[in-house]
Amino acid sequence: MRNMTLGGYRVDNEAPHINVTQLSVAYRDQWVLKDVSMTVPGGRVLAVIGPSGCGKSTLLRVLNRLVDRASGVHIKGQVQVGNFEVIGDHVDLVELRQKVGMVFQHPNPFPFSVFDNVAYGLRLQGVKNSNRLRILVEESLKQASLWDEVRGKLRRPASSLSGGQQQRLCIARALAVSPQVLLMDEPTSALDPLSTAKIEELVLALKGQYTVILVTHNLQQAARVSDFTAFFREGRLVELGPTKEVFTTPRQSATEEFLTGRYE
Repeated sequence: MRNMTLGGYRVDNEAPHINVTQLSVAYRDQWVLKDVSMTVPGGRVLAVIGPSGCGKSTLLRVLNRLVDRASGVHIKGQVQVGNFEVIGDHVDLVELRQKVGMVFQHPNPFPFSVFDNVAYGLRLQGVKNSNRLRILVEESLKQASLWDEVRGKLRRPASSLSGGQQQRLCIARALAVSPQVLLMDEPTSALDPLSTAKIEELVLALKGQYTVILVTHNLQQAARVSDFTAFFREGRLVELGPTKEVFTTPRQSATEEFLTGRYE
């Protein structure tokens, strides 16, 4: 399949581009991604849309190698985050997952305090100075638009927060270790409209600092927050382009059918 690129856009030096070349992924004998090639510029938000089972979440799990946790997985092709090779036995998965953070569909805070959730990865990186930890935790919570709501609750269990607050806490935890890429797998599907709006505002605020890939079933959300949209169907990348163009003048009939609800 030809490589789908988004050329002509400046690549942020801090937020790396992502280059996927002829990527195919199978669980045992079932190929769930098929010959996917795409290049996404750094510092932008890419929304990934498509029907259930089309390979959207698998794509994210390849990018930080969480796909390895499933049994019988076969991966072909190449994936680069900046100059970092993602596929291969030699890959340092700890380093990779520091570069590529992930937020899941349902909030999954650790059974610790609010503070210790955010500090967890920092401590693993060797940050021991209590004052330094406090500063970094505060910065991460501010970046996740949560500081004002929890500044007096840092020692309370993370489970005491609302669902939307817990999701933003998970984002703060991911951001604390200074990733370059943030993967978000339907991060608002379990949230109420107000919490969803706050997460969307956060995604827009993170743009430019990080390369963000957002898997979503919410087409309106994709239109609101993303710079580019990729449409997947049956494991294949059908279309990739600027979001406005994909939604208003899609090049592929399959994309138009999906966007207008005529896809079966």
